[in-house]
Amino acid sequence: MSSDRGMMKWMPYKSLVEQSTVLAKMLYEKRKTPRPQISSDRAEEINEILVNYDFETVRAKYWEDGYLYYLDGIISKIDAMNQALDIAGKRIAFRDLIDLQRA
Repeated sequence: MSSDRGMMKWMPYKSLVEQSTVLAKMLYEKRKTPRPQISSDRAEEINEILVNYDFETVRAKYWEDGYLYYLDGIISKIDAMNQALDIAGKRIAFRDLIDLQRA
């Protein structure tokens, strides 16, 4: 009669804590996308919204570290000198801004 160790024989795929963090980091890196390019027409539309901004809620789509994010809020600062804007406590560089819409 053979002695079977049951599940001990077949270790699960993510059995070690170190393995889990490395796999999560690898997956994070694999899912990254390059910064999207916007058309000159879309850039003009975004500029028009910023020039005529009157403290209404906006929805920003921006790229950061390989991922696209959405943020709704009121623009607290448009910093033309540093080419960035602040929405809901988040600073977004103009080069990372993909879309801006009035909500």
